[in-house]
Amino acid sequence: MKFIYLLLFTMVFFGDLISQEFMVDVKVQAPSVQTNDRQIFSDLETALRNFINQQAWTQISYEESEKIKGSMVFTITNYDPNSANMSGNLQLQFARPVYMSDYQSPTILIQDGDLTFNYRSNTVLEFNIGRHSSNLTSIVSFYCYVALGLDASSFSSKQSNYFSQAQVIAANAASAGAGGGWDRFKNNLNRHWIIEDIMNPANSDFMSIWYDYHRLGIDKLFDPTQQMAAKELMSSTLKRLKLIHDKQPNSFLLRWFFDTKSNEIRQVYSGGPNYQSEELIKDLQTMDPSNSSNYSNMGR
Repeated sequence: MKFIYLLLFTMVFFGDLISQEFMVDVKVQAPSVQTNDRQIFSDLETALRNFINQQAWTQISYEESEKIKGSMVFTITNYDPNSANMSGNLQLQFARPVYMSDYQSPTILIQDGDLTFNYRSNTVLEFNIGRHSSNLTSIVSFYCYVALGLDASSFSSKQSNYFSQAQVIAANAASAGAGGGWDRFKNNLNRHWIIEDIMNPANSDFMSIWYDYHRLGIDKLFDPTQQMAAKELMSSTLKRLKLIHDKQPNSFLLRWFFDTKSNEIRQVYSGGPNYQSEELIKDLQTMDPSNSSNYSNMGR
């Protein structure tokens, strides 16, 4: 259970009681970079792992089983030792625990192909949500707040403020001219658009769908007597995404949703009590044509 620490006294004098929220594995690799200073990448990996896992991002205490698990793989393709500038891409995934199960349900699986930042060994990674000072910490913090928002919204139907914090980070970075990954005009599949789509009132039903899919669907599959009802609920929930698709067929929101969830959806409907829905399969293939083959034999 997650307990909210409201008293400043508690936060100041008993801060060690507020456990960290993440259990994220970080890897930094640079196979194509020619440099004698390979230690820089090990230092960056350690600094990022500590930055993510050893600070309190919220005022909520997470039990060990509640921590958000995930991974971030930074692939550096360019590095200038003189300026300490690096660029490359980031492959990241986060997951949330499923009730009465060892299974971790993925909440986001995405590759950020516009990674640019500056880093020198022994640099202390610091972050202030009120201003953009480092592209590295802004990028990582942005995704941490998105992950926190997706996690919280999968357990509670109440509005999460973590998305608003991610939106502030994105706006500050864009105002500072921090690069294409924050620019609404340079690319329609970047950090700006993932938070824009989540926060867009036109997609307000998405968070309700997200909650129902996880809390009333995935979390009920542990009980054989509830599995058919859970599948039916998940089916009706997934069909509701069609309304978003019909308004915005190229929505980044749906792109990362299905990139994250397509394998899980196939697995849910390929095991347990037999549930067949030609209408569901048709809708999934319409919304997610790149994973169309995943859905062809669901429930058969």
